Amino acid sequence: MRKIPTKKGLSTLQRIEKIELTTNFPIGPVNSYVVFGEKLTLIDAGLKNKQGWDDLNNGLHRLGVEITDLEQIVLTHHHNDHTGLVDWILEKNPTIKIFAHKDTEMILKDESYIEWSAEFFHNLFIEFGLTEDMAIKSAFRKGHRDYFQTASVDEVLEEGDMVPGLPSFQVIETLGHSQDHISFYSADEQLFICGDHIIKGVHGGMWMDAPKPGNTRAKPLIQYLKNLEKCRKLSANFTFSGHGPIISDLDEAIDGHISNIEHRVSRVINTLKKANGAATGFEIIQDMYRGRYEKAVITFLFEIISVLDLLEERNIVISEKQNGVFKYRLVNN
Repeated sequence: MRKIPTKKGLSTLQRIEKIELTTNFPIGPVNSYVVFGEKLTLIDAGLKNKQGWDDLNNGLHRLGVEITDLEQIVLTHHHNDHTGLVDWILEKNPTIKIFAHKDTEMILKDESYIEWSAEFFHNLFIEFGLTEDMAIKSAFRKGHRDYFQTASVDEVLEEGDMVPGLPSFQVIETLGHSQDHISFYSADEQLFICGDHIIKGVHGGMWMDAPKPGNTRAKPLIQYLKNLEKCRKLSANFTFSGHGPIISDLDEAIDGHISNIEHRVSRVINTLKKANGAATGFEIIQDMYRGRYEKAVITFLFEIISVLDLLEERNIVISEKQNGVFKYRLVNN
């Protein structure tokens, strides 16, 4: 391993530095991390925009390295604020290796999957109560929002794998925020790199991905809660998140996410009560996010579908399909 400078409060074995990259999203900047391991590694690559590109180059320069010094990119998940600059990095550094979840490249580059994804989400959105026009527009946006133009994943990572070039870091599958989300944990150094799975003080959001053709869709909020409890078992002095500050109390951050989820669950139940115990998913969104949902239909839609999945699992809500649209009813109403 190369001899590297240490940073007060962090590991003496592997130095991790945060670079904040500009986005145009309400959540604010996205974090990329430079890890000085056996391989000089970039964890996540920001949103593709000029300011983010400048942020990355300036941040690397402050650390005494350049784009051409990077040896590998490790991705936590496929969302465009974490993968967007990969193609530009490759233009400057064509030999860099890319590591990601086993399904990341399919989601980003497989044309048949992307086409199927648009069909899947069109049908899902109709069942949720969107109009035909809204369903078509939303399905297209979801299917084409994230993609690689030239990049390809060089090596896939799965649960339990050790991350190449980063001694002691093991892959932990943390599905929920996306269906290819992975995190990286070093038990030896008690360090946790968690992408958008856990963000201090901010709800990371449930984003749905189409299943592989022939499979049933995942229920991301149910996955997410299970994976939060899996992460609670980790002993981590520092948790490096995809947005916001470095987390020093992992349990507290997890409790905050669970509290936010239960608050949202209560709001959905109360909305159904106001609707005499039954409503479509889109009607729930219209009531809960009046005056806001028009600008972020997909975001709110995925959130509420996920909550309704959880309520059905808890036997609080049942769904009935009427004329191609699901109606959700409180069991004890």
